[in-house]
Amino acid sequence: MSHCKHIDVAGAEALLAGSQPAMLLDMRDARAYCQGHDPRAIPLTAQTLRSLLLHTPHQVRIVICCADGSASPARAELFADFGFEHCYSLDGGYAAWQARPRQAATPQRIAQRVAAHL
Repeated sequence: MSHCKHIDVAGAEALLAGSQPAMLLDMRDARAYCQGHDPRAIPLTAQTLRSLLLHTPHQVRIVICCADGSASPARAELFADFGFEHCYSLDGGYAAWQARPRQAATPQRIAQRVAAHL
C-alpha cells in the first residue's frame, strides 16, 4: 500500500510557509545541489537520510524533491514506512520548483514573514 502523497509546487510552497513544522529535502546529487537549490532545502545524502529517519519527529511535514519528480515518490514512501505522517513527493521535481513564479521579496513581505515567526 502506497503512503506517498504527491504535492505540486504551489502546495509545497504553502506547506513550507505554514505554521506547522516542514522540511524540504533535496535528493539530487551534490553537483546538482551546489549548482542551485532552494535555501530552505536540506541535501538528502546517505548520512542525512539516516539521521533524519532516526531523529526527526514524525509529525514534521516532509517534501522530497528530486530532479524531475520520478525518484522522489520512492523516497517519500520510505519516510512513510518509517512512520512519518505527512510525506510528499514534489511533482515535477526541482525542474518544476525552479520554474515556479516567484514573488519579489518586498519589505512588507519580509516584515510579514518575520512577524509570523514571532
